[in-house]
Amino acid sequence: MKVAIFGSGLMGATIARDLVRSKQVEQVTVYDIDRRRLRALARKEQSWKLRTKIHDVRKRGETAKLLKGCDVGIGALPHELSGYAIHSAIDARTNFVDLIFGWRFGQGSINSACRRRGITIIPACGLAPGLTNILAMAASEPMERVEEVHIKVGGIPEMPRPPLNYRIVFSFQAVLEEYLRKARIVRGRKIVDVPALSGLETIYFRSPIGKCECFYTDGLSTLVHTIRKVREMDEKTIRWPGHAEQIRSLIDCGLLESKPISYHGQSIAPREFVSNVLSDRLALGKEKDVTLLRVEVSGKKSGKFTRHRYEMIDHYDSRHETTSMARTTAFPCSIAAQLLGSGRIPRQGLIPPELAFTDDLRNEFLDYLAERGMKIESKMT
Repeated sequence: MKVAIFGSGLMGATIARDLVRSKQVEQVTVYDIDRRRLRALARKEQSWKLRTKIHDVRKRGETAKLLKGCDVGIGALPHELSGYAIHSAIDARTNFVDLIFGWRFGQGSINSACRRRGITIIPACGLAPGLTNILAMAASEPMERVEEVHIKVGGIPEMPRPPLNYRIVFSFQAVLEEYLRKARIVRGRKIVDVPALSGLETIYFRSPIGKCECFYTDGLSTLVHTIRKVREMDEKTIRWPGHAEQIRSLIDCGLLESKPISYHGQSIAPREFVSNVLSDRLALGKEKDVTLLRVEVSGKKSGKFTRHRYEMIDHYDSRHETTSMARTTAFPCSIAAQLLGSGRIPRQGLIPPELAFTDDLRNEFLDYLAERGMKIESKMT
């Protein structure tokens, strides 16, 4: 199997390292416009399977040519670039898995284009959305009636430290976008938009984590369409206590505004300035991170009220020097690409992860995660 990855940042590099360890993958080519990132990846992962090449994904025609010789492509790009890779995959008639591309990006036309060309594109297939969707659907399917779906997930440093009790494990701009974009949830069986950072509540995990907080963010993605007739459904981001209030202070002070202001004859957007200043100060550095996940689904099963909970606490991998957030985001994407590239997913079109991985294939998917040390506990009451 030949795989093309677009983007060599933290997630793209981790996906590449996982793929070269797979027996069914014979070649992995990583494309990026950043030469330094590509060199760093090549130095760290010295494998005969790995190739790195400079490429601008915005050159759609060239991107399509690169994809034509591959069994599957992967998008590990910033939000503003993911669409270029998706459309190039359609032009090339190549199956594709993307970490970001969501349900709000003209899904109808893309679904039709994929079917006409006989290909499958799996969007938003990382940790959340992605794995969380698969788990929510796994718990929902056996129920005669689903009443509530609550997803809580987040990556945090092992110990809370100022400023913001948070450390960056990927793009800070993407983190800020989560805090500013309205969250789509389900209330009273209707899809509604609520402010991000609202719905603040306390959540507890077993020691040594203990007390955390969580708040609404826009992470349900395709679930608002694929799990139907549910009374309540939402996704919340987990952080150490006090983080939401600190972010609200930045918002209230106008420091996260995207509209440029004039300062000493220069034009600059406050959000861009704050992001640049804080990115270095909030970088994880030598600290270790932990990823927390809890998916709870309740409803009627065999005539009885049932609650199914999935829970995961994943830690930094010291052996491979890999952050937990990189592991838990990259591994679902890598596994999805391998199953798709080997012809294991027969459905064609724009297929969300919760519909791509069902029944035995879903169990196989979760087994592959367990082999990589991602231990997900399941409990039904």
